[in-house]
Amino acid sequence: MRIPLLLTLALLSTAHAASGTPAKPAQPVVQGTRPLDGQNARIGQTFTLGKQSPLNITLLSASYTTTRMGLGTRLVVPKADEKLLVLRFTVQNPNKQDASLALAGLRFTAVDLKDVNHVNESTIVRAGTSEEYRSTLKPAQKVEVAAVVRVPASGVIPKLIVQLGDGPVLRYDLRTQAKGVPAPFADAKDPTGASALADAPAKMNTLYAVGRYDMTLESVAFSTEPMLGRTAPAGKRYVLATVMMKNTGADADSPSHYSFQPELVDTDGEPVNFWVLAKGSRPEEAINRSVKPGEEYRVRLVFVAPEGVGLRSLTLREPNSHGLVYDLTQVR
Repeated sequence: MRIPLLLTLALLSTAHAASGTPAKPAQPVVQGTRPLDGQNARIGQTFTLGKQSPLNITLLSASYTTTRMGLGTRLVVPKADEKLLVLRFTVQNPNKQDASLALAGLRFTAVDLKDVNHVNESTIVRAGTSEEYRSTLKPAQKVEVAAVVRVPASGVIPKLIVQLGDGPVLRYDLRTQAKGVPAPFADAKDPTGASALADAPAKMNTLYAVGRYDMTLESVAFSTEPMLGRTAPAGKRYVLATVMMKNTGADADSPSHYSFQPELVDTDGEPVNFWVLAKGSRPEEAINRSVKPGEEYRVRLVFVAPEGVGLRSLTLREPNSHGLVYDLTQVR
């Protein structure tokens, strides 16, 4: 006797339930890539990465900074909404033949709080210098080098992924391992120390590393004397901010009006117009020369302010960089 198909299925389902074995639910099909193979790591641990030409990698430190970083012939300057994640590490060649770090494809990816990836600048330098590392590693040779990643100014970087070629990766949780932003740009409102201020309070006659230049604001004063052959307009007077600049770049640079994005504010809270950049002690001369790498040069930022109105603050910055804020309420 032939049993109908529906009755057969019902009998099988009843028998399966009677056996006490629950029916296994259907598994959904999920498309996409799976996470990269790898392991969790901590600073100071040594790991071997890479398949074709493996290297031993030891991350020594991770730190945040708003100070520029020299990478070979160029400067990496963080913008006002950025900070730099500086990674110092050692690389050792465990192979019996030479290995090229440049060709190995070593990559650092910082993952921010919004799950956005930030990959390191392509140039790797010898630790503590701006010298690009290009040499091959002899068997057993070890070098200490550094890499830089631009990351958001606000918040910690919870994850760092280190990869060599297409092999397994290392994952670092930097929430408790990265060194915080140094003064004066550390944001006191962030207890982790990982957030950087766009503009930080500064003191006169103190050297600060900002963008391309080290800068020291030496003095701020009012003046009614002619500047570059021009007297101040009626009802106005000049404000002269004297700054000592040091070129930290790898090539010469010609300072000009466009080397700065300063903001001078009077006691009424009104902005004061920035007019021109002049030589430090020669009111009749504009700047017309280049400044060599490592050379210091004194300049004057000339503003045109209303007579009878005092000053509140001066924010000194290079274009798009972090700024230094000086209290000028005592300037008379």
